[in-house]
Amino acid sequence: MENNLEALILGGPRPLPRMSNPLGRPWPMNALLSQPSFIISHLHRSIHNNDEMFMVFYSELCLDGEIPIIAHPSHSPDIENPNFINLPASLTIPPGYTHSSILGSLNGLICFALWPTDTVFVRDPIICIWNPSLNALRILPPYTIPASLGFEGIDLHIRFGYDPEIDDYKVVKFSRLFQRPVTAFESYFKAWLQVEVYSMRKGSWKLINDKFPSHVGWISDVAGPTIIGSDGHDGHIHWLCGLNGKITEHAIVAFDLATETFGEIPLPDSIPEYNKDRTKLLGHLSGNLCVMSYMEDGDIEVWVMNEYGVAESWVKHHVFSQFSGNIVPLGFILNKEFLLQGDKNRLALYDQIAAKVKSLEVIATSRFGFDRVKIVSYVDSLVWIAPAS
Repeated sequence: MENNLEALILGGPRPLPRMSNPLGRPWPMNALLSQPSFIISHLHRSIHNNDEMFMVFYSELCLDGEIPIIAHPSHSPDIENPNFINLPASLTIPPGYTHSSILGSLNGLICFALWPTDTVFVRDPIICIWNPSLNALRILPPYTIPASLGFEGIDLHIRFGYDPEIDDYKVVKFSRLFQRPVTAFESYFKAWLQVEVYSMRKGSWKLINDKFPSHVGWISDVAGPTIIGSDGHDGHIHWLCGLNGKITEHAIVAFDLATETFGEIPLPDSIPEYNKDRTKLLGHLSGNLCVMSYMEDGDIEVWVMNEYGVAESWVKHHVFSQFSGNIVPLGFILNKEFLLQGDKNRLALYDQIAAKVKSLEVIATSRFGFDRVKIVSYVDSLVWIAPAS
């Protein structure tokens, strides 16, 4: 009977909800949906059947519900579905928390944070993991190192990733305090604090021994629309960083989610270390790490690392020079289509095979600002967000 159930569900268009019978015992379907092998099979089938989509979050997560979360299916990205998902009813927002940000999106799970508006007393964000397919939400417990230790502020970085070696989803958090310098010769930022990692399987945070590289002076944080969910799938999380307090030295800092250690990946030699007219952006193409280098009203270069961690394997895959105007690349999404931000704050998908551009409508940009738009890769998933028993 179980094999018949598996064939029926995997062949269906949408995942079925978890159910129990009146006696409190699980139906056979309930046990089947909980099996890791079935969850992975369902996920792979969704991806194989081209069921992926990208969702446009305006003002990141819209806590007041005034602006819908727009879904675009991969097979017809010009179609808009404003009623695809809603924030879970179980989400209770504490007083004073009015802002939010999306930290990552992997295999149907969306990790986001709620932020306080209090600028006088720094408070910790509330971090959540959400599976819209199951309408399930998990609020993470507080981490160990608080956001404020008597200093004026904090440079806080939180990312979401998947460790395929143990089938675990992890949240990585690190920070450094800053304090206004007394003299011009003092550093504004203090040292990086100890790194903490949350394991969804264990349901807890832990402090790790490895530290974020001390010679990293800043982490690139691109303003404007960004793609969330292209990083962290393969067991690594990446940051584009400036080194030694100089704007002329760049490298990619990588975090291995299995060994929970940091490493550095050099940029392609042919990309200038610094050019005030060129911007660099990290992304992924066909599962490989890539770097996009572009300049306003100029060409867009895409470099792909064919063998992970091997500097000599960087290869220039694409040079897009056919665009004109103020074009900003956002990265590759769905079926290797190139997502762009064009003139008048419009999003567009460039199909490399057909050499065509598909324009996408963007709503409410005048009210909330186009720089608050986040593009989230998403696929239906049965991944449980509760810790493993």
